Amino acid sequence: MINKDAQSILEYFKSLLNDLRVRAVPPENISDDDTFLEVEQTIKTIRAASAALGNGNLSHDIKGKGYVLGAMKSLQASLRNLTWITKTIASGDFSQRVHFLGDFSDAFNSMAEKLESSIHELEEARSHFEMVFQTIPDATVITKIADGTLMAYNRAFMEATKFSDDDLTVGSFNICDLYIERSQRETFIKKLETDGFVENLEFSFYGKENDKHIGLVSSKIIIIEGIPHTLSVIRDITELKVIEAKLKQSEERHRLLADNAEDVIWTMDLEGRFSYISPSVEKLRGYTVEEVMVQSQEEVLCPESLIHMQEGLARAIRSVQNDLPFQVFRGELEQPCKDGTTVWTEATVSGIYSEDGRFIGMLGVSRDISERKLMEEEIRRLSITDKLTQSFNRLKLDETLEQQFEWSKTNLSSFSIIILDIDHFKLVNDTYGHQVGDRVLIELVAVLNENVRSLDVVGRWGGEEFLIILPDTRLEEATVMAERLRKAVEMNPFTKAGQVTISLGVSAFKTDSSPETIVSRADTALYQAKEKGRNRVAVM
Repeated sequence: MINKDAQSILEYFKSLLNDLRVRAVPPENISDDDTFLEVEQTIKTIRAASAALGNGNLSHDIKGKGYVLGAMKSLQASLRNLTWITKTIASGDFSQRVHFLGDFSDAFNSMAEKLESSIHELEEARSHFEMVFQTIPDATVITKIADGTLMAYNRAFMEATKFSDDDLTVGSFNICDLYIERSQRETFIKKLETDGFVENLEFSFYGKENDKHIGLVSSKIIIIEGIPHTLSVIRDITELKVIEAKLKQSEERHRLLADNAEDVIWTMDLEGRFSYISPSVEKLRGYTVEEVMVQSQEEVLCPESLIHMQEGLARAIRSVQNDLPFQVFRGELEQPCKDGTTVWTEATVSGIYSEDGRFIGMLGVSRDISERKLMEEEIRRLSITDKLTQSFNRLKLDETLEQQFEWSKTNLSSFSIIILDIDHFKLVNDTYGHQVGDRVLIELVAVLNENVRSLDVVGRWGGEEFLIILPDTRLEEATVMAERLRKAVEMNPFTKAGQVTISLGVSAFKTDSSPETIVSRADTALYQAKEKGRNRVAVM
């Protein structure tokens, strides 16, 4: 048993360490003892430092010596350093790493790497969108619906209107000022609000030097930061209108112009029979004028394009029969060539009227857009491809997941996914360098592609994580596939890195409400595979 004074001292120290408000007091006969005072001051210093650190005050001056106070000073310094590194990451500098907080360092560094990877993917997606936007061959703008404020434009718009970047100050330039007739703007807005889109609406507009243009505008409503905008593509048909007017004036001038044009110019009646075709058709399709003149619609157009053209022809017939203006048709059509290949053309069809206003036929202009289609296909490929591994990127994976989810939900069929992650990939980068790490990612995709089916979709989910979508595949089948992939990777000799292993998580569509829940289960399974020692398959 301890005496009463010792018990009082212990109660006092216990209160200092544990209580928010210290009510206990030490014995009076020991309050002047140097040893007691030194211990009391140390505990009070620890108490004050703990409160300051707990409240996030890293500037608190911790005074005193000793092991515990030294450890608290070290912790304070580490937290200050961590705060500084966090601020550098927030400013966009991902070069700093934490190496002084044990297991927390690995978790923090992994988070920073994934954050850097996500930001890079967002920047890459933005770059792809900007590239696609700027390479659209027709004038394209994004404007606010409410007041017509210009928010974005491409080079084709500048070329069509002759405005410069200085003229088109984003946020202050108003697209409404370009309309020659304000009523056309009102018609545009009304149709947009009614249908949610506008397709090939004719309007007149000014260029920079007040030169007048005629265009066909196609628009769709998009929401940016909660505000309705329009994405509009404008086709300048001024020259075509001039040609049309001249053709109406003189049949000779019509044929002279058409016979020497690079584009194929043709006229047709409402039954779909040609009455004229320019000689340039032979260069486009390989058939002579005489051969094309006797071809049926099925011989002139490929099946899907024929349906598209027939729908446009039906609209034109209804307009003419109801004494309404001819609806200008504009579309991309695929046509068969004499050598067995096909060619993509852009066709613009308008009505031809006599001087007394009577409809007498249709005037069409077909332009070879084969190179543009190839460019669009390449742009599409780049926008869904991971730059390093050349597998599909996150954008394509999300798109395919959504499609597969809707298909399975509608048709009551199953599909599965596999999420896999390279084991100890950070060690590969630290040991051999990032170039070898990149090489491992490239070779891993090759191994995956060699071992999946042709209908399966392999893509980079982020960092060293990859996702595989397995259509029409039950969970048991997907598990077998995952094990086959694990063995194939384990047996593959990777350049310089040697043996590399992967952990895999598998899940399948059940009665999920969204694709995210399927991914979440696969991610949880992947975590379990890593927790159980890596280089294994887990199912959830």
